Amino acid sequence: MKIIKPRILKGTRDFMPNQMIYRDFVMSKLKTVFEKYGYEPLATPAIEYFDVLSGKYGDEVEMLLYRLAYRDGRTLALKYDLTVPLSRVVAMNPDIVKPVFKRYQIQPVWRAEKPQKGRYREFTQCDVDAVGSASVLVDAEIIAIINEMMVSLGFQNFEIKINNRKILDGIAEYAGVSDKSKLVCRCIDKLEKIGVEGVKDELEERDIPPNAIDKIFTILSLRSKVGLDTTREKEATLNAIEERLKEFDNPRQGVDELRQINDSLKCLGVPDANYSFDICLARGLDYYTGPIFEVVVKEANIGSLVGGGRWDTLIGQFTGREIPAVGTSFGLERLIDAMGMLSLLPPGQTKVQALVAPFNEDLMMQALTYVSQLRAADIKAEIYFEPDSIRNTMGYANRKGIPIVVIVAPDELQEGKVAVRNMQMKRQEKVDIANFVTRVREILTDENT
Repeated sequence: MKIIKPRILKGTRDFMPNQMIYRDFVMSKLKTVFEKYGYEPLATPAIEYFDVLSGKYGDEVEMLLYRLAYRDGRTLALKYDLTVPLSRVVAMNPDIVKPVFKRYQIQPVWRAEKPQKGRYREFTQCDVDAVGSASVLVDAEIIAIINEMMVSLGFQNFEIKINNRKILDGIAEYAGVSDKSKLVCRCIDKLEKIGVEGVKDELEERDIPPNAIDKIFTILSLRSKVGLDTTREKEATLNAIEERLKEFDNPRQGVDELRQINDSLKCLGVPDANYSFDICLARGLDYYTGPIFEVVVKEANIGSLVGGGRWDTLIGQFTGREIPAVGTSFGLERLIDAMGMLSLLPPGQTKVQALVAPFNEDLMMQALTYVSQLRAADIKAEIYFEPDSIRNTMGYANRKGIPIVVIVAPDELQEGKVAVRNMQMKRQEKVDIANFVTRVREILTDENT
């Protein structure tokens, strides 16, 4: 028989039970926040027609689509994100946006990029979007959701950066290259990665004239150098942008929208210190049309964790008419990686609360009875099916992090009792069989208080 070498594709991962517990913990927190704001779950297929996904992201992203050649000649693709599939759903179900469709989605996506720290070929993406409203109050609500989500997960030193694509379009117009606005945005988006000179070189390579590049960076220099955590600094930044680009309609509208967002965030209780207006924030995807935002966790050196913005024109590619939309998106794995770096993940290794361990095979039937009683009381219980030695049993419980072991042994049974061991406190006691379920619950309650 030929032995096949077990392996997985780079940039993909298996998630072992202890890792899945972390994932379930984080997803539960996320869903609680999303649903608190009235957003409901949605799921879409892994495979889409290629033409549904193609032409929505920009040339550079287009190269990252996983294409599938079907036997009848059709070209399919694995979904790159959850935004374009959402657009298709809305186009196929137009009545759901009356007056607004609020959904969240947590599903895997695939990207054919070079794997590196914090970047994967397959990962679980989390999206929250509102479709059908052009009001920037909805943009503010999405930002408030992001803020509450980060706080709920235990992050403290994070910053939500906010900008507006209309301001970036105004910068391109000011520089005399309005026909290359999307190109300019994609280059500015790389500022944190390749620096000022790197962006200038890339703009020059893309045939942006030197005088236009100088004008672009004249505006970008308005970026605050002292932090933007006060109302006064935020307003000063917006005033400076508005004054420099006052001849152009787009940036004036963009600044006004940011002012409305700023006022709304105050009403929504988002602290000043948790967000800033950053004129250098660009977000590389072509479909953004208005306010954009991303979250940076300052201690976790893996780049932006959360991104999003307004995308009012994308659905129109399916319907022939624009339907306004705004939302946020982030990778679950990168979020969990950052939480791990900051020790924000719970200590639990298992969901099992009690292990029932028969002393020998002869006591297996009684052990089955006792484990059933625990489960009937909604206690997550496992039975040790291979009784050998108490040492091995305890070693197994320790490795899995099971907090309680119920030992079914001949001597205790003769007394009408079982032995209940608290693994954390390293204490063992004899308990009447009639009361052992109650005692197990008491120990679990004490550990959780």
